[in-house]
Amino acid sequence: MVGKSHLMVGLTAGVVLDSFAQVTGPHLVGASHISLALIIDKAIFYVAVGFGSLLPDIDNAHSTLGKKLGWISKEIQHKVGHRTLFHSFLGLICGAFIAFGLQELIQYLLLTRGYTLPAHIISDSHIIFIAVLFGSIMHIAADALTEEGVPLFWPVPVYYGFPPSRKWRFRTGTWPEHVIVYGFILLVAIGMYYSFITI
Repeated sequence: MVGKSHLMVGLTAGVVLDSFAQVTGPHLVGASHISLALIIDKAIFYVAVGFGSLLPDIDNAHSTLGKKLGWISKEIQHKVGHRTLFHSFLGLICGAFIAFGLQELIQYLLLTRGYTLPAHIISDSHIIFIAVLFGSIMHIAADALTEEGVPLFWPVPVYYGFPPSRKWRFRTGTWPEHVIVYGFILLVAIGMYYSFITI
């Protein structure tokens, strides 16, 4: 899928996740009190989901994120290729360990200098982690709908897709992609509307 499609799918799925799991706290619709902290948490969550929905294409220098990162993305694409490590379970696991490691390192370095992170900052860092990971998972799921599929068990060079037959999947950037993306958004919007009016 192209970058804007990944972004729309990721953000729409993020709305669903936050609505059902309330990752960032209670709904804004129908809330008796909306605090600034709640709005900030929701903004952080959606920005992080958007970033995560573009992140696996860091290995493509011509992708939305790849163009922003320039030589870094070119170097990653040269070393591992596109749709390899960053579109697999191994990539998700490595990314999760790196994120947790960085968080622990930052907390340790601050503690050694006498600083203690407030609980709300630690909570926000967990929201960011969940959001980026979720966005990345949605990216991989969306790419599984394309003809090429995704190498879920990379470095095993077998690509998986849904539906299993390639002839039922679409080519990136063609009209079926737009139909699927906008159809998904429309279904989510209808579902959200009916869930809100029955509250």
